[in-house]
Amino acid sequence: MVSLIKLPVKALLAMLLGVFLITGCSVLEKSGAWVNPEVKVASSRLVGLTLTKALLEVELDVSNPNRYPLVLGALDFQLDLQGAKILAGQQLQGNSLAAGKTQQIILPLEIEFSELSSFVTNLSDLNALAYLVSGGMSFDIPVAGPLRVPYETKGEIPIPRIPKFSLAGVEQKRLSLTGADLVVSVELDNPNAFDLLVNQLQYSLKLNGHSITSGGLADSIKVAADGKSKVDIPVNLSFGLSSVGVFYNLLKTGGDLDYELDLNSELGSSLPLLSSFPFDAKREGKVQLSK
Repeated sequence: MVSLIKLPVKALLAMLLGVFLITGCSVLEKSGAWVNPEVKVASSRLVGLTLTKALLEVELDVSNPNRYPLVLGALDFQLDLQGAKILAGQQLQGNSLAAGKTQQIILPLEIEFSELSSFVTNLSDLNALAYLVSGGMSFDIPVAGPLRVPYETKGEIPIPRIPKFSLAGVEQKRLSLTGADLVVSVELDNPNAFDLLVNQLQYSLKLNGHSITSGGLADSIKVAADGKSKVDIPVNLSFGLSSVGVFYNLLKTGGDLDYELDLNSELGSSLPLLSSFPFDAKREGKVQLSK
């Protein structure tokens, strides 16, 4: 005769409950009483962009196709940039999602460009960052227990950079004891993956420590993405009695001249989120005076 092992009632109930929790969802699903909830990425978009940071929003549609409400648990997330994990966390929800309803959940993510150098080794060489946002929405399911539904979205975030500039040349058109006509050529280099618009450019130029010209340009200057643009500034110098010797000899001798060039402007771009930001820079070096 085979003897049966008698289990305490509480232990037996615990074992049966464990089996049901493991198989609960599948049993409910086969019976037609349960349909898995859905988590879909409705959109993933930049909502803010400056020279220092980017604001990314991921909008999720969380749907309950069942005939009874579900309790939302936590929305967990992870942000990867260029394959490197940047941040992770979760948003506790705790609200009830009604039967047959869809709820929109916004996941805001803020990215500080200055904090990325320790994660992205070639950051200075990049015009954009490839991002991946992944995670899951948890649900408290009656009888069956917790359930997590994953989501994922990817895209690119542009990295705005200040344009580079240099004094490309100074050409002498006319020289006399009363004055001189010069053409000062300034080259703007746009390292960005989008167009830049230079508005109300203000400038001042010194040659060998002497102030040559200052002023502003009324017209805007477009610099194409990853391109260069040269601006020719006409300069008319009138020599006074005290300056005729200094400027005349400076321009008469020619050759390499030390220069100091100051530029400031309001920059615009072809990105709607980056319509205006300040530009103020100074450059020193040597320039060849051509005649």
